[in-house]
Amino acid sequence: MGLVTTSIQELARLAKVSPRTLRYYDQIGLLPAKRNPQNGYREYDASAVDRLQIIRYFQLFGFSLTAIQKLLDQSPARQTAALAQQRQRLLDEREHLTTLLTTLDRILAARNGGPQMTDSEKFSAFKQEQLTTNDREFGQEARDRYGTAAVDTSQRKFAALSETDYQAMQACEQRLLTNLKTVAQSGDLTSDLAQQVFNDHKTWLCFTWNNYSAETHRGLAELYLSDERFASYYNDRVGLPNATTTLVAIIRRYAQ
Repeated sequence: MGLVTTSIQELARLAKVSPRTLRYYDQIGLLPAKRNPQNGYREYDASAVDRLQIIRYFQLFGFSLTAIQKLLDQSPARQTAALAQQRQRLLDEREHLTTLLTTLDRILAARNGGPQMTDSEKFSAFKQEQLTTNDREFGQEARDRYGTAAVDTSQRKFAALSETDYQAMQACEQRLLTNLKTVAQSGDLTSDLAQQVFNDHKTWLCFTWNNYSAETHRGLAELYLSDERFASYYNDRVGLPNATTTLVAIIRRYAQ
């Protein structure tokens, strides 16, 4: 008894793509098809169907075909880890939407004569949005370096900040960015302003870190250099291409 295969038309119907798309995937090596020895038509076995399922899911997640091809060239364990990461991202987005809906319901209720919201409750959705965005962009790298438990603890501490502490944290970062721009332009790492940049960065971290150490602070600075996404965070917000390297130099100098 031969292996069960699926025709290109049937697979296209199942996957909600066109046969032309499947032919293109075959041509670029993303989804190689077998050929029927009797008529030369493309057909697909069970492993190809499973592969297309993964392709379609990662397309929904916003991956390019090139990125999907690289992922499929990796081990099954790495593919599973990538799927798990996307699942967590969806859970985070669902939590964010739930928070938004809950806040909107509270706003509508208050406008209709119901219980009034505290100042902290009025802005809780925006804090959750920031937490979700940071985790989506930087969470995996932070977990790889510091461990899941440490990152989760930091996120819980951030989520539990009072409105006063949250606003103080934002003001601290804004002051840091303003002073960092001045130091990056002058290049003077020995100035009082450079020392203030370090102090503000340390204070900003301590809003969410359970245990501060100079060693961990220096390690974070190296992460800023090794990952372009971290580097662009400060470069973009300060508006100078040397903002991140200046901050790292300051941390190296003062985190002792």
